[in-house]
Amino acid sequence: MLVSIVQFLLLFYLLRRFLWGPVLRTLNDRAERIREGLAAAEAAKAERERLAAEVEAMLTKARREAQEIADRTTKAAEAAAADLRAQAKAEADRIRERGRADAQQLHDQALAQLRGELASMVVLAASRVLGREVSPERHRELIERSLDEAGAELSGEKV
Repeated sequence: MLVSIVQFLLLFYLLRRFLWGPVLRTLNDRAERIREGLAAAEAAKAERERLAAEVEAMLTKARREAQEIADRTTKAAEAAAADLRAQAKAEADRIRERGRADAQQLHDQALAQLRGELASMVVLAASRVLGREVSPERHRELIERSLDEAGAELSGEKV
């Protein structure tokens, strides 16, 4: 039994001296690599979360800028449309006013032509009725009276 104890102690000493150190070193190295791997994984996770937050912030900023651009574009388009409407209204008013002026001018021309023809007809009628030539004073008086009567009739007044 003593031999067994000595053998055991000798085996224990040899195992401890030659085997225990390398096995313990291997286990410690492995534990260190595992700790480093876990630390690297934690660092990678933190970096991933930081980058995800950064990307989300960039997307939020880009969306906000896109909305601002869209708003500015909409306002510019509305302003341009209002400007075009104002220009179109001004052009329509100008055309309408020119039409009124042209109509008034045509009316005045027709009235002047009508007065001239009426004066000629009055002189002719007066000459035939009187059977003689009318003096210039009498002629002017007849024309003015006839024109006044014709103007009153044209405007709807009774003489």
